[in-house]
Amino acid sequence: MEKLLIVEHINMQEICERYKRLYAGAVYDVLEGLGYPDQALSHEIVALAPGMKLAGPAFTVKGTVTAERDTAGRHERMKMVCSMSHPCVEVRDRGTPYNVALYGELSATTARAHGAVGALIDGGTRDSGHLIQMEFPVFARYRSPIEAFGRYMIVKTQVPVRISGETTETVQVNPGDFIFGEEDGVIAIPQELILPVLEECERIKGLEDQARADFARGDDPAEVFQRYKRF
Repeated sequence: MEKLLIVEHINMQEICERYKRLYAGAVYDVLEGLGYPDQALSHEIVALAPGMKLAGPAFTVKGTVTAERDTAGRHERMKMVCSMSHPCVEVRDRGTPYNVALYGELSATTARAHGAVGALIDGGTRDSGHLIQMEFPVFARYRSPIEAFGRYMIVKTQVPVRISGETTETVQVNPGDFIFGEEDGVIAIPQELILPVLEECERIKGLEDQARADFARGDDPAEVFQRYKRF
């Protein structure tokens, strides 16, 4: 069993690295071609800094509005987050009005220590400068200095969550779905499509790389299109 887990771990790490060489446009096009046109998340969810990329299976976190200031309960919720495994992307649903920071430097430090390689927050973050210095990829809707304690709490992890969508109001993200994010946006890839989408995107990228070189050389655009069916 231990050997199997190690193999799965290595495979997922390799998959993450391969996805990082791709771009959101190709991923979206492939998903749309497979009949999944509504997997793009809201364009308001953006990276804290240029160059950040998200690539990894979702570790989902469901939250809710609360006025409760329950320190013991907060500690229990911290333990839930400690069940993460490398290389996951922490995905937090909105859970609150748009004024609270759901995520910050200490959240990220804890998540990274327990296997997270990035975070997707359908809400606010704070400690942005520290997060950027950490080189920990965080994509969020906004920034806010407002503390979440007494306004928001985690209620469950590793359950389906709804994240603000681009072509639909929300997109369901299930535990283990693959999160891919870069400058052009964030996309949730259903778990069963992780490999098919990756392989088709790599094929498309290869064609586009060749087409790009031919276009740059000044070849006739119509002829280049006939060769690669890319423009």
